Amino acid sequence: MPSAFTIYWGAKGWQGYGLGDPLRGAGGSDFVGKVSPGDRVYATNIAGGALRLLGAFTVGKVTSASEGRPPGVTWEAKEYLWPEDRSATGFGFRELPLDLVGSLRFEGGADRVAMDRHASGQVERNAMREVRRLTPASAQLLEQALSVAGLVTAAAGDRRSQERLPADLLKKATPDLIFASVMALLDGAVHGFGESTDYDLLTDEGRRLAPKAVFGMALSRALNREILPKHFSAGEDSVCFRLLRDAGYRIVPKGDAPAAVADADTDPDETPPEVYPEGAKVLKQHVGRERKPAAARAKKADFIRRHGRLFCERCRTDPVETFGSEHGDACIEVHHARVQIADMPADHTTQLEDLQCLCANCHRFVHRLLRRGLPVSGE
Repeated sequence: MPSAFTIYWGAKGWQGYGLGDPLRGAGGSDFVGKVSPGDRVYATNIAGGALRLLGAFTVGKVTSASEGRPPGVTWEAKEYLWPEDRSATGFGFRELPLDLVGSLRFEGGADRVAMDRHASGQVERNAMREVRRLTPASAQLLEQALSVAGLVTAAAGDRRSQERLPADLLKKATPDLIFASVMALLDGAVHGFGESTDYDLLTDEGRRLAPKAVFGMALSRALNREILPKHFSAGEDSVCFRLLRDAGYRIVPKGDAPAAVADADTDPDETPPEVYPEGAKVLKQHVGRERKPAAARAKKADFIRRHGRLFCERCRTDPVETFGSEHGDACIEVHHARVQIADMPADHTTQLEDLQCLCANCHRFVHRLLRRGLPVSGE
């Protein structure tokens, strides 16, 4: 006998939907072995302490990511639910009355919707995060709620969420554009995103910036249009935070002291540095600047944007061509070409023009020259 389940959608779940658009399926990580073809699923969301019913569909098939995703579904997930033809309702924000929410029951474990934990008369914000099996009577209540005219309207404040951009556009904020935005903010650029409230982005130098401001400015550069706070969401599960971290930045709760990142010797076969006390000091400073992940990832992204591929600026080796594999670009490393690092102030900010893309061989060779105090030619 078919079952009924609730699933939860965060803001990225409805990106690209307009009111009334039929649901195109769902992505998640807890479907296989639980949800089966023929089951009915109800997409829900919680905002302002209210439980909202976004729509429903009957499952046609359940697949892993390797088997593909439903047509029109843009978000990434481990598993997908595909709707049966003509089984999906239209998308909408249907705020459910508290008496209906209080009467919902689920099979097994905690059988009620968690309420009143943070505020009286409000649904606990994590109450619906898991895939939950409904009792038949509760499934009938939700099915009836889908057709109640008074509920098929957007709740107050949802107009902003309808303007959020889809993930494929957000991904155009590449590491080099994010780096440029960080540099602009450090230089005092004006923006319309306000101060951060819950999280800080840490630059390579340990400066704190508002993550949403950094990402918004980068996306404005990418799309060549003004991006506002309403166009994307932030937070731990957001595309924004994932792309900022992929660009090499750390995001920490506001006020937290970040853990120190330990240095490691990148040239273990060399003579111990204490043999060359002054050279070792300079090289340590040099390597320290190369270990800034955000600058390195930005340099590679910028280099690809300019040249279409990664290759060694010193010997011109193209490792993808050499190895016959796209994974050959792992041989390209980012080198700080400013050898007069000993003269730089402690608060010096790395610029992309300070950096070079070198193959691993050339990079090791240059480091040996620096360690020995020899001149580095060809930079």
